[in-house]
Amino acid sequence: MRMLTIVLLAGSLASGEVYSPKVLRKGQPDASDLARLAQGIYAEAGATTPRDRAEAIWRFFLTDGRFVKPGFWYHIAGWAYEEPGGEVLDAVKLLNSYGFGLCYHIAPVLEAVWKAGGFEDARVWFLTGHTVAEVFYDGGYHYFDSDMMGYNTAAGGRVASVHEIENDGGIILAQKNPSSPWYPADVRAGAMRGLAELFTTRQDNWLFPLERAAHAHTMDFVLRPGEKLIRYFRPERDDLFYLPYEDTGDGWQEFPRGIAQYKIRTADGPRSQKDARLWATGRIEYSPAPASGPTQIVEVRSPYVIIDAEFRMDAVLASPSDSVTFETSCDEGRTWTAATALRGGHLGEYRAEPAVVTRSEHGRRTAVSGRYAYLVRLTRTGGARIDDIRIVTRFELNPRTLPALANGRNEILYSSGPPIVRREFEAGEPLRVSNAKYVSGGGQGFWTAAGPGFAELVFRVSCASPAEALAMGGRLLDLSHGLAPDKFTAEVRRVPAIAAHAPAASIAWSTAAAGPFETVWEYDPRVRWRDGMAIDRTLLWPEVDRRVAVHQARELFVRYRFRDLALDSVRMAAETSATGVAQPLEITHVWKEDGVEKRSTRTIDAGAKTASYSVDSAPNARIENGAVIFECRR
Repeated sequence: MRMLTIVLLAGSLASGEVYSPKVLRKGQPDASDLARLAQGIYAEAGATTPRDRAEAIWRFFLTDGRFVKPGFWYHIAGWAYEEPGGEVLDAVKLLNSYGFGLCYHIAPVLEAVWKAGGFEDARVWFLTGHTVAEVFYDGGYHYFDSDMMGYNTAAGGRVASVHEIENDGGIILAQKNPSSPWYPADVRAGAMRGLAELFTTRQDNWLFPLERAAHAHTMDFVLRPGEKLIRYFRPERDDLFYLPYEDTGDGWQEFPRGIAQYKIRTADGPRSQKDARLWATGRIEYSPAPASGPTQIVEVRSPYVIIDAEFRMDAVLASPSDSVTFETSCDEGRTWTAATALRGGHLGEYRAEPAVVTRSEHGRRTAVSGRYAYLVRLTRTGGARIDDIRIVTRFELNPRTLPALANGRNEILYSSGPPIVRREFEAGEPLRVSNAKYVSGGGQGFWTAAGPGFAELVFRVSCASPAEALAMGGRLLDLSHGLAPDKFTAEVRRVPAIAAHAPAASIAWSTAAAGPFETVWEYDPRVRWRDGMAIDRTLLWPEVDRRVAVHQARELFVRYRFRDLALDSVRMAAETSATGVAQPLEITHVWKEDGVEKRSTRTIDAGAKTASYSVDSAPNARIENGAVIFECRR
């Protein structure tokens, strides 16, 4: 049944016509690509030296607007979480769907953007109560904190490292001037001693010397004929947001918590508590042509985290035996969840939505919430007739990634991606398990060896069209300290230790379940200490993401092998060449001038990779940005 489902949906993207379109204001950093983002930050800041560049990235992500106008990122707890993975650490997701979070979100973002910006290394520290990042340049590591504490200078004005501050808390205590970069955002100067203790109580400081976060998500997407992407600069409604829910093992509950002391209310959504910065929402509106047969499967893929969805159609059900049912799947059709059913005696428009699986005080969780893709299956019986199908998918985004218009002439740069369709797959159950067991508790867990020797898991990726590339990855865990990741806090939790006598692991792929497998990554427990200072408190939890060309394969198999380690997550994606004929793209900018709505529409030629145009607004009016709309017409 799984293969039938994927073959049926292949046609839904066969006419995909516009690939990863993007518009930015001239000079605006591009958050969809980390390397381009870093270069844009450097250019905007005029940064040339390593320190200038490191500091420019730190300033760009400051949460409270010190030294810069409140900008890209703000500080709020509880809202950047996605079940089942937990706290979001993937930088591309955080930058584009969120734009807010806590220290354990922004530290991996800094690490990722520094590395993408050309620095030899960057790394993350967990200080038990706070998470921070360092970047390596001029022969040493330098600590910058965009979340709360800025940075701290040592002798000669050099930016200090975490290891230096561990050994000398006086470096922090010596700087009490509120205008200094070190002055913390959320505490008084009198609280500096407590902050210094975060560092100098070194026994519970843990270093992530390897990758802290996954590099798996991309902002690639496809606009099909009859599909429209609308991105607003504000939420459509104040009560519309992605509300994360956690599975505690005993049930589902809202993940964000209100904190009266700081006037944080879940009902307010993920808004900044310090200024006017907000989240935003958007829509994917798709009108597929009705199928001739009784069953139709439509695929929806969003580069942004999904809030909910709605299905609309015109239906004629004349007989009591006529019916139309809706179902959704978030695992490529392996399982389906019933949404609703319409039975005989109906004429006219009908609206349905995915199943609501959890209701709570501040919202609800549907069968597609917190996902990035789903399938809709419509099944007709009897003489039921349907027409004018419309699928509306609502998502959350960071509005500071959009090209905001200013007074006067705005130069807009357009670009598109290669004609590639990329699908990120839910791992599901392994095809084959050897000497492995899953250990779980409290809503989280990991795979480990069931006995001596290597554990082995093999997963299958089935592609409707021949794949050109395969992406695969996961997180391996050295549990010898008895510490594992806590998905609810992005910190650590206690687990039974697994001795790392001879730790080894690999990730490999094949076009056949029995192999032969080609290895793309092997675990190396040795850490390269670039500054010559070995740290004895390390969390060796490598996040691994690899991409390989696979040359027209429909069946792909990914193998994970590990010994004296655990496997915490599995990630897979396949890329196929698009087969559709290029279509023009219609781009509309919507804004208000002194409360009066204005629109400017441009058409990008079919197949154009780059283009530029200008949008003019009144030079002295009050500008309020409304939306950017992409539409691929039939």
